[in-house]
Amino acid sequence: MEANFFRFLAVEFDCELTGRRIDKVFGPAPGVWTLTLQNSGAPLHLIFRPAKSAGHFFLSPIKPANPQNAPAMAMWFRKRLRNRKIVACHIDWPNLRLALELTPRDEPGSGTYLILDCRTGMKLVDALDDRFGRQPDWPALEDVLDDPEIWRDYPHISPPLRNAVTSRSIEDAHALYFNVASGSANVFYLPGTENHWLPPLAWSSLKQEERFDSAIDAANTFGERTLFPLMEMDEEKSERTLIKRARKKLKRSLSNLDVEEARLQKLYNERIKAEALQAELYRFKTAEGLDEIEVTHPEHGPMTVPLNPHLSPTENMEKYFKLAAKAQRGFPHIKRRRKELLNQIEQLDKIGLSDPTRTEHGETKTADGPPSLPKRYKDLAVALFRSSDGFTIIRGKNKKANHDMLSRAASSFDYWFHVEDGPSSHVILKRDHPGHEVPDTTLIEAAILCGLKSYRSEDTKADIMYALVKDVRKVKGFAQGQVAVDKKLGTLRVELDPSLEKTLA
Repeated sequence: MEANFFRFLAVEFDCELTGRRIDKVFGPAPGVWTLTLQNSGAPLHLIFRPAKSAGHFFLSPIKPANPQNAPAMAMWFRKRLRNRKIVACHIDWPNLRLALELTPRDEPGSGTYLILDCRTGMKLVDALDDRFGRQPDWPALEDVLDDPEIWRDYPHISPPLRNAVTSRSIEDAHALYFNVASGSANVFYLPGTENHWLPPLAWSSLKQEERFDSAIDAANTFGERTLFPLMEMDEEKSERTLIKRARKKLKRSLSNLDVEEARLQKLYNERIKAEALQAELYRFKTAEGLDEIEVTHPEHGPMTVPLNPHLSPTENMEKYFKLAAKAQRGFPHIKRRRKELLNQIEQLDKIGLSDPTRTEHGETKTADGPPSLPKRYKDLAVALFRSSDGFTIIRGKNKKANHDMLSRAASSFDYWFHVEDGPSSHVILKRDHPGHEVPDTTLIEAAILCGLKSYRSEDTKADIMYALVKDVRKVKGFAQGQVAVDKKLGTLRVELDPSLEKTLA
C-alpha cells in the first residue's frame, strides 16, 4: 500500500473505529485477518492482509468465508481481543502502521495496543516505540525530481509519488506535491482495467481509473475486487502448495537482499576515495573545475579519483564520506532482515506437510488420474455448469446438497436461486467479489438451470427468485434444504430449455 494513501486512510479509520468494540477475530485464509466490529446498522468487518507491496486494509459489510476449523493464531487473538473497546487510534503512516489502543484485559499477552503493520502483520504490545507516529521531513521537489533513489532516505516519497510528479508539468507537480505533503488531498483514485486493479492512490494516475470521495471507499473497492478472488484461489490450493509458494517468496526476498547488500558495499567502498583525497587535500584544496585527480592512499597506494567539477575538492571528499556513512547505517538492517527471513524459511521447512492426492490446483485426483470436482465441493452431490459469460453455476442434486452448499460452496456475495412457491434444487451463481456485475444472460441461464430441477420442470415457463447468499439462512428446526430468505433481489420469468443443461455442463 502506498504510504501517502495510507496516511489519509488511517485518518478516516480513526473516525470510524474509535469507540467501537471488537466482537470477534477470524483467519479466513493464510495471512488474512478479519476483525468483526460492533455496529448498530449493517455488519462491519475490518479486513487486513499485510504484504510488501499490494496489501489490503479495508472496512467491508461482507465477511470473508472462514475455514471450518479456526486457525490457532485466530483463536489466540480472539481470546485477547474479544469485547475490547477501541479507545484511540495512533497513526505511524510513513511506516504503514496503525495502532489501536484498547481497553485493559488481564489475559497474559493481551497488550495495550494492537499494531496493524501493513508490511509485517498484526501484534499486541504493551507500549509503542518512541519513533511511532513521528512526522517525516519533506525534501524540496527539485530533490525529488533529481534523485530516483530518494525513497531510500524518505520512504514516504514512494516510487508512485515520484512517478506522479515527474510525469507532470512543473506547476502541476508543485501543486500535487503540496497537496500530498500538507495532507489536504480529498479525492482518491483506483487505477487499473476491468480485470486488473492496482492499489489506490491519493492522486490521479492520468490513466484509466475510478474516482472516490473517501480513502475508505477506494480501499474497500480495491479489497473486494482483488482479495476475495485471491482467497477463492487459495482455498483451492493444498496447504503444501501454499507453503511452497511462501518459501519461494522468502527465497526471492533473500536474493533481493543480496543485491541490496552488494549495492551498499559498493557505496561503502567510496570511503577509500574519500580517505585518499583527505590524505593529500593540502595539494589541491583551492583547485576548481577538476574532473579527476591522481592521489596516493595510505594503504591502497596510487589511484585516480573522479571528481564532480561543480564541487570543490573538499566538497567531493565530504560527498564520498557521506555515501560511505549512509551504507554503513544500512548494514545492520540488512543483517536483521536476513536473520528474519532465514528463521521464517526454517519454520516452513519444519512443517513438512504432504498430500499426494491433490493436484497443484487443489483438485482431487480420481483413481484414473484426471481431476474431478475441486476440493471445496468434495462429498457434495452437486452439478457444475459454466455460463455463456464464463461464470460458475452450482446446482444441488438432493436435499442434503441443497442444505450443505450454502456454507461449503458459496460466498456471502454469491447469488442464490430457487423456484417461486414450490420445491426445487438450490442453485448458486459464483461471483469473484461483492461488486462483480453479472450479465443478464448468465442470470437467465442460472434461473433456467434451477427451473429444470423443480416442480415446474414440465412447464414451458417458470418464475425463479434470486437473492444474495448472505440474505439466505438456515433455520433451526427446518427440514434439510429449507431456508428463510430475508431479502430478495428479484424474480425472473424464464423459458425452460432442457438442452441448456448439456450446453453449459
